[in-house]
Amino acid sequence: MIPPRQKSVLLDRVRSRALAVGRVTLSASLPALLACAAACGPATPAQEPAQPPASSAAPAPSPAPSLPAPATPAIDTELGGRLFDKFYGKEPPLSAFVPDSSKTKGVLDGQGGPSGNGTLKLGSGEAINNDAGHDYRLKNFFGWDLKGREGIYGPSAMAKGYAVSRNLLGGRETREELVVLFTKGDREIPAYGDVLTPPQIEAMAAFVIGVRDGALPHPDQIFTIKPPAQGHYALLPGGDAARGKAHIKERCTSCHGDDGTKMLFDDGAYSLGSHARQKAYEDWHKILNGQPGSPMGRQVRGSTGKEMAQELLDILAALCDRAAFPPGKATAKDVENGDGRCGPYLK
Repeated sequence: MIPPRQKSVLLDRVRSRALAVGRVTLSASLPALLACAAACGPATPAQEPAQPPASSAAPAPSPAPSLPAPATPAIDTELGGRLFDKFYGKEPPLSAFVPDSSKTKGVLDGQGGPSGNGTLKLGSGEAINNDAGHDYRLKNFFGWDLKGREGIYGPSAMAKGYAVSRNLLGGRETREELVVLFTKGDREIPAYGDVLTPPQIEAMAAFVIGVRDGALPHPDQIFTIKPPAQGHYALLPGGDAARGKAHIKERCTSCHGDDGTKMLFDDGAYSLGSHARQKAYEDWHKILNGQPGSPMGRQVRGSTGKEMAQELLDILAALCDRAAFPPGKATAKDVENGDGRCGPYLK
């Protein structure tokens, strides 16, 4: 027997459950309702998922800081130009290679290189001696204007027998392709990978690309090739000698003296001025890149090849002044009046 108070409570629960599920009606008998309530027990309310306290929530991860991409190191075209001129010498970064002497034909008397006797090998693996006098220098194989037989060392000008057929300024090789050429050699030039490091060879390739594509001065902006009777070349018009003298005073006199006679070249044969009046086809390269094995570096400061070419032409025009830049004690005869190499710049 259920007490009246408990019976009332159970009846209320049954009504709530009947309304919730729609399966039990209020017309059902009281005993049945009470039996159902007793059997089913109280309804359990739905529970919301437990949420962690706000203080225990893990902080959102911070985004990883973005790091700048590593800078690509600039390739030193100045060094590349000096190595193109002469890659060996007594001081680093020049190679300790000593070429087989051209004065002792048939005798291999150099030092270093793949055979240890001062010779290098062509791309085919065949060793080449130095009987022709090229001294394994790239500037001899390709000339100071990088054009091989098509340039200043070719048959139409100085006719150097060791000048090669390839014109470095006439092709479209990539820097990578030139690196392979200089590293492995071909049928005309040796494999410099036997005596130079990969970065040195990359610098030489970058120098060639810079001259060819305009980032550096092009020889065609400095001089034009002439027949042997006319001195092999002539400076182009457009140079400003007064501006060139200002450049020389600012950049050159500390080593060469005010008149360029403090330091002589080629065993005392030339002063700064007399050399430039007769060999500007070489000096444009030296002023641009510096002298291998010496403290002299690049002496032009333009930001483009065109600007640097103008500085070079200005300096070479200024050095055509024989009074301002005399031979001094140099032993080689200076140019005479009317010499076509300086043209109207000659004084």
